[in-house]
Amino acid sequence: MRNQLKVKTRTLLAIGILGILTLTWALNVGLTNAETGGVNASGTNNAKLTVTIADATADFGSNMDPSGLDSTSTDTVTDVQGSTGNQGSYYVWKSGDMDVTVQSNKVWNGTVVATENAGTSASLTIASGALRYVETTAPTTYAACSGGSAFATTAGTWKSSIAKGSNTYNMYYCLRVDWDDDPGSFSSSVTYSATQA
Repeated sequence: MRNQLKVKTRTLLAIGILGILTLTWALNVGLTNAETGGVNASGTNNAKLTVTIADATADFGSNMDPSGLDSTSTDTVTDVQGSTGNQGSYYVWKSGDMDVTVQSNKVWNGTVVATENAGTSASLTIASGALRYVETTAPTTYAACSGGSAFATTAGTWKSSIAKGSNTYNMYYCLRVDWDDDPGSFSSSVTYSATQA
């Protein structure tokens, strides 16, 4: 009887282990029916910088003189009169506002430079400060134009350490025509440059 009990116990133990192994196998088979998938997303964001000028031509016209615009002038420019000494007029370019837009995905710095007058007036020169710019708000007085930034023939700082993003600057150009300026034409090219820091 004792041997029978041992055999039954061993048989029951073997059947129990076989049942556990079968259940484990069945569970594993059920889990292997589950599937997964994945995507490895990658890419490179390159440094990008653009400079765009809304209106690349500022034609002040051919009817300028120190006394200001006459009634036949177009709406392209306006003038502001001075009242002291040899002060005549500053002509303000307003068509398109000469907006300059800089888009950069890094911090950037900007410079501006103008070529010397290639026209015929000996005194309407970049060196004499005849061409100036005012940012943001259109100048409405001779003093506002006179107090604007004079262009130079060597690159000067225009913007420094500007945060990444898209920035548009309203630029108003003022051209001086005083009573002591020589008659003749004025022609200059202005170049804005930007570099990423």
